[in-house]
Amino acid sequence: MKLLLSAVGCDPFGGSEGIYGWYVVNALAKEHDCHVITGIGFRKNIEEAIRRGLVSPRLHFRYLGTGARYHPNRLIARIQSWRRYQQFQEAVLPLARAWHEEVAFDIAQHVTYTSWRVPSPLWQLGIPFVWGPISGTEIFPKSCMSSLSLSARAFESLRLLQSSLAKGDKNILACARQAAAIPAPHQQAVDFLSRIRGSRRGVEICHNFFFPDQRMKELEPKRVPRDATSPLRAFAAGNLEGRKGVAIALKTIAEAKKRGVRVEYHVTSQGPELSHLKKLSSKLGLDDQVILGERFESADFAAALSTFDICLLPSLRDGAGLSIMEAMLAGCVPIVADWCGPAEFVTEECGYKVPVTNTDQMASDIADILCRLDQDREMIHTMGISARKRITDSYNESQFVEAMNEIYWKANE
Repeated sequence: MKLLLSAVGCDPFGGSEGIYGWYVVNALAKEHDCHVITGIGFRKNIEEAIRRGLVSPRLHFRYLGTGARYHPNRLIARIQSWRRYQQFQEAVLPLARAWHEEVAFDIAQHVTYTSWRVPSPLWQLGIPFVWGPISGTEIFPKSCMSSLSLSARAFESLRLLQSSLAKGDKNILACARQAAAIPAPHQQAVDFLSRIRGSRRGVEICHNFFFPDQRMKELEPKRVPRDATSPLRAFAAGNLEGRKGVAIALKTIAEAKKRGVRVEYHVTSQGPELSHLKKLSSKLGLDDQVILGERFESADFAAALSTFDICLLPSLRDGAGLSIMEAMLAGCVPIVADWCGPAEFVTEECGYKVPVTNTDQMASDIADILCRLDQDREMIHTMGISARKRITDSYNESQFVEAMNEIYWKANE
């Protein structure tokens, strides 16, 4: 098939939405001719990937938007990115129509960003349109608001208001109802999007994060046995927003410390909640156990992951969880909140899902888990093997392409 893919985030050397967009277009190019409209800010990295011979000849790119730098403040930069995304969507249809006249596409698909709040206009091309995989439907639990900084609470409240207003937006409703298919990564998203669409027809589970074989190989564990009396080592990554649940993780480590279990916690990212989390860490007396805002160079990332026992990220609003999956590929045992995306890829064989109650109760529940793992280090090894197998078996490139091909076939019926 000839596919038109809208992927505002598409970065061969990036992270988050950028690397996800890159994984998707490369996977689909294994079986289809893919024409990608992406943000101009990714042009330099894409052209570098082409020079290195990393890009399939079945991939073709055109660019929109501005390459101007974002504000150094991560919260302001996030607002800027959403405004640019809106502008991208406003400009994508004329370019898509002109390209469609040249190529005659069979399917149009929105790939990134994976949020339902800004609709894609590509359903107006007159060909089957696939919206997604799409998510962003998750709601932060009110019972855990106390874990957030004031600015993060304000953000979550505004997001809730925006969601309420967006559900009645005529452009979003048109996109949802005119799409031939809406793949979504977890059941809560399926239920939400079905209500927006006014029908369950064409809305189905399709996991939006997966890994190419090469990335799985890069993250293969290279573990060195450690002394069973050494501290547990826990890892987390992802933009440090309040929704990631790191504040709950810090309270967990403090509770484990009271029970005689030492946990070293490395959070290898930055974000708008970093200052709040550093203050909380100091208040809890964890400065000698917690490193916040640490950055690993990409060349060292896989080796560094293999030094950790646990991925501790009880995210309270996540459609998927790329960093958790990467840690699982490296043999880390995931501990997540039993909430939306991560709750569907973490199983009892490979990790732990903690019920969403309130901040203190969740911290206590996770501390119970850490104490059990500290007493039984062999369990970490066994579950780590299962964690890697869970991702390699169910979140691989072949599985994703097969699922998308099924969606394309149904869309063309």
